[in-house]
Amino acid sequence: MDIIVGTNNHSKLKEMQDSIGNPTINLISYTTIINKLLNFEETGKNFKENAIEKATNYANYIEQPVLADDGGLILEAFPELLGIKTARFFSKGASDSQKNEELLKLLENKSDSRKLTLFSTISYVYPDGKVLLVEEKLEGELAEKETGALGYGFDRIFYLPNRGKTLAELADDERNSYSPRVCALKKIIQLIEEES
Repeated sequence: MDIIVGTNNHSKLKEMQDSIGNPTINLISYTTIINKLLNFEETGKNFKENAIEKATNYANYIEQPVLADDGGLILEAFPELLGIKTARFFSKGASDSQKNEELLKLLENKSDSRKLTLFSTISYVYPDGKVLLVEEKLEGELAEKETGALGYGFDRIFYLPNRGKTLAELADDERNSYSPRVCALKKIIQLIEEES
């Protein structure tokens, strides 16, 4: 089964494909359908609205069902700072390590709370407007420094107190079992299959 994904980030698309561990599901970029890059403005007030808006825009344009996701971090110490603005918060073109460093500096002198929550919302929208939606989250703490070499994004600074490790110190299978994006992706694929 082919599932069209509304994203311009091919690294993310590959990571999503690798994480589902199901050779019968093929995640393909919308660009394979129209051979053209699209960029839509995000106007939602939360992850759910943004994910639905993204998928709807792509689905309407190519007239086929499209999967899209939105997500980000929420820091307990700065609840209004990231959220749906997570991607825009960091310096343009910053690497994962540079983004992690920005967060570590932000909480350098904040001892009251290092709690953070990683959110992932995935929607699948049909051209007729029907919406499938899954939201997942993972709670943890901001580590004192980058630790571990696996994963990507915030994995090296996302500390799991119950495991005594960051996500980047966990093997792929275990890390995927914690990942909100992977959990949401597997659930929405199940919903899509049930609709087929």
